[in-house]
Amino acid sequence: MRQASPTMIQQQLYTRERSGIFRGTEGFDTVAASDGLDSVFIKKQLHPFCGYDAPAELTSRGEKEVSSYPSAVHLFHTDGGDTVLGRSIYQPVDFTGLRSAFLTHNYVIPPARQDEVVTDYRSYLEADYAEKYYTEIGRQLPELDQIPQRSQNQQSAENSPSGLTAGKLLQELKLDEKGFKQLLFAVMTAVGEGRKKVYVALDVPAEQISEYALALLKVLFASLPFEQRRRFGFITYAKEPQSRKFIHLQFVERGSLRPNDRGIEKEFVFDLASGRIPQDEVDEGKQPYLDFVWNGIDRLESLEDFHRFADEMLLEMDSQRRALLSSYHELCVFYQIEGDHWNLYEHHKITVLRGLLSYLEPQGALDSRIRLNDIFLAAFDREFDRMKQRNIAELSVVECFRDYYRLDSRNYGPKFINFLIHAINNALTAGSTELAYSLYSLIESQSELSKAFFGTVLKHGELSSKLFEPYMKSKLAEAQGSKEVLNVVHSWAASHPNLLRNTYFKNDAVASLSDKLRKEQRLLSAVHMALETIRKWGRTPLIDGGITMADSELTELLSLEAKRLLLNELDLDKLTQDQVTSAAFLGGMDAFAGLQLEGKQRNQVAMLRALYDWFAQREPTEDIFRILSSEDLERVQKLGRKWLQSNIDVGQFGKIVLAFYQDSKSGPVDYSKVLDYLQRYAKDQEKIYEFILWSQGHSYFAQSGGIAPGYSSALRSYFKKHDRDAFKSKDYRIRYFDKAGAPLAKVLAEARLELSSPLKRFLVQNGKKVRVTALVLVSSLVVIAGILLVMQQQGMLGPKAPVEVTPPPAPVAEPETFVYADNVAGEDGNDTTSLIFLFTQVEQCKVFAPSQLTIESPNQTAQQYTNLKYDLNCTADSTGTGNLEETDPSGEVNGTQKDGTANNDAATTTGISDGIDANSAPETEGTKAKEPEGKQDAEPSPDTGTDATLTDPSNTSDSNKSDSVVEDGSKESVPTSRVIVSLGMKVDVPVGSEIKIGDQSFTVITREEAESKISSANLAHPVNPTNSGSSSGK
Repeated sequence: MRQASPTMIQQQLYTRERSGIFRGTEGFDTVAASDGLDSVFIKKQLHPFCGYDAPAELTSRGEKEVSSYPSAVHLFHTDGGDTVLGRSIYQPVDFTGLRSAFLTHNYVIPPARQDEVVTDYRSYLEADYAEKYYTEIGRQLPELDQIPQRSQNQQSAENSPSGLTAGKLLQELKLDEKGFKQLLFAVMTAVGEGRKKVYVALDVPAEQISEYALALLKVLFASLPFEQRRRFGFITYAKEPQSRKFIHLQFVERGSLRPNDRGIEKEFVFDLASGRIPQDEVDEGKQPYLDFVWNGIDRLESLEDFHRFADEMLLEMDSQRRALLSSYHELCVFYQIEGDHWNLYEHHKITVLRGLLSYLEPQGALDSRIRLNDIFLAAFDREFDRMKQRNIAELSVVECFRDYYRLDSRNYGPKFINFLIHAINNALTAGSTELAYSLYSLIESQSELSKAFFGTVLKHGELSSKLFEPYMKSKLAEAQGSKEVLNVVHSWAASHPNLLRNTYFKNDAVASLSDKLRKEQRLLSAVHMALETIRKWGRTPLIDGGITMADSELTELLSLEAKRLLLNELDLDKLTQDQVTSAAFLGGMDAFAGLQLEGKQRNQVAMLRALYDWFAQREPTEDIFRILSSEDLERVQKLGRKWLQSNIDVGQFGKIVLAFYQDSKSGPVDYSKVLDYLQRYAKDQEKIYEFILWSQGHSYFAQSGGIAPGYSSALRSYFKKHDRDAFKSKDYRIRYFDKAGAPLAKVLAEARLELSSPLKRFLVQNGKKVRVTALVLVSSLVVIAGILLVMQQQGMLGPKAPVEVTPPPAPVAEPETFVYADNVAGEDGNDTTSLIFLFTQVEQCKVFAPSQLTIESPNQTAQQYTNLKYDLNCTADSTGTGNLEETDPSGEVNGTQKDGTANNDAATTTGISDGIDANSAPETEGTKAKEPEGKQDAEPSPDTGTDATLTDPSNTSDSNKSDSVVEDGSKESVPTSRVIVSLGMKVDVPVGSEIKIGDQSFTVITREEAESKISSANLAHPVNPTNSGSSSGK
């Protein structure tokens, strides 16, 4: 294969032969082809269209005449741009003479010549084809410069369909106006959208199917726009309907379009034999292109001018739009309007104008589509003439003209401005205010149009008073709030700088702002917003270099009006703290500069500044009130107290104090009112304590000589009236009162004293006198007792009484009980926790019955234990010496009698546990310690003896195993009894836990601490090892 010529037509023959180009055995194959055809193209594109099925109508009757079998002409366009035109015909015998066959002859027109079918479609439909293949032809077919044509005789046979006019042909085919429009609609939809196929069964004999189909195709081609001709594909005969790629229209054998055939039910089906055509596909009256074609059905050649017009207007449009039927609906209307059919415009103004705009809006379209542009301008001229005749404009029409203004404002603009002036004036004159204001909005929607229109209006005084001033007044009146008023003023001034010199505009803007501000709920915030907005106008660049927004008189007038209204209308008592602190302009020294302030206004300024400084500054001072009268000061402070009552905190204490500032001899602050205010609004007492600590560093409360007297008095009064229990809390004392400096601590001490009992106050207040008086009384008693004693010894008060030596009374030991926890290994080897209670009195030990108890540990839930097992080891306290044993029924313990007299026989069992014998020791006084031999009294007093302290044999501390005897012979009770309570499990009992048994409570200590306490008790009362018989125990 050689490279195909880009302009030459290629050929291909396909039939049944002994061999072909692609097969070496007999069968159907391409038997000859031009050298420029690619084998892949032949197989993929041409072979699917090489075929023929004889009509059932002919085969059923055994038709022998070859000419009776209709040819199947096909035309389609490949994806590569090639156009394929071909024909398949029936052959009664093949090369063997034994079976029937068919012959297909295809012409392949290259893409460079694809437009030939557009203008010369008749030559395609009247092409001539090979009737038979001869082996002499060979395998190679020549390339052609033109498609061969049938002879004139072949085309003009008598009564041939090709010789009929379009109207006569449609009549014979039973296609009336509706049927033809439906068919044309179906074909154009199939070509333009590509979703449906069109199947047509002509009501003609099978022999004439292809002949009538070709005649009808000439009418259809003449009716189709150029772009659709470039894409249209058809087959003039098929035995059965079959969807095929590239084919939009198929003519099929009569009777093959069976009703309810699901394969074709969604397609366009025209069974002309039965009269079945698609229903309601065409909306009557809304298909201008179909009407246009039908009106020219008998002069189809006249349609070619429109097709050229449409193709030119659609040039450079996207491919889809060029193929859609809707595009040709629009263009045929434009074409007819251009031909002076303006009734179409009058009936469809918006459709026409919008359609024209869609073609004129692309870049450069005004030049490339001059004919459409001329149509649009002609329509505008017609409407302008109507305005000059004082007719009312249609808003939707004016919107179209406005959109065209963007495309050609230079040439079209001045004329359109005049049109708008007439249109608005006509509307206002006719009382159509709503239309007039809609036209104003339309003008403002385009900034360039707005500038041009109002620029023209403002140059003429009469137009300005009639068209501008009423509109501006209503525009400002409709504004929602002061912010929108300023936005309107700014946008207009920025667009039309000359308005900054327009007296009416300035006055109306000031009046509107004042009116809107007066209606604001939060006047101060609204004024602040207005002033901030006006301040930012200085950033707006203006086209007119002679003046700026910031320097204009308008901005000054607006600012002064806002401030003046604020001072006249503001209700100070309704202000909130947020409103004041947000109004930053109040902090400027020139906040109200330019205003001629009168009495009330001057007071308002002073109060507003004081409030702003008070709550905007971090640490304000009383200087903020210096320009306020006493009446205004009270008013400002009242408002400040209202704001502060919900925010009592350390950071606000300085501001709170200023709320009670006064210029008085009693002090700079009303101290009582401050504390009363805090007591009333502070969330808790601790805030008040924080304030008290804070106040000691403030000059209003602390002076060089200490706390201010008035404040000191107010503090004492506060505690007495509102907080009598303040000093009872240890937590409060540590966190607050103990942190007070010396001056404040003195005041707090006085307050605390005033809250104490009368006796304590008497003792504290008269401490020195009480001490002197007590000393005098005691001294007097001593002197008197001494005199009486001397007189008695000298017998002046009677006979001398016998001297009795009475030992001093033994000190009464305070009952004391210790408890600690210990882990003990059980029989099973697991640890269990026991509580060991140590008692100093046997009676307590004996009555102790801990069958149930509760343990409360820090940061833990209280645990209760019941049915506990416990062991009591309660040993009695007795007189005598020796190791501790059980008490016998007679009341003696280890040889020491119950009455305290020593038993010598039993003395052999006494002594210390290391084996020292006490047998040889005589009876001695229990009150003596060990002395040198021979200096002890030989006879003891019958009432004296040595008390032995019972020692708990289970005590693990060595130092606690010895008895403790005081020097005068009396004994002190030390822990000698214990109760061991088993908890039955291992429990964590931290030191400090509380053990509660009934109404008794015990604190757990460490084992070492318990041993230390016992050891301390023994060391405080050492034992005489010679006479006491106590055990040192190891």
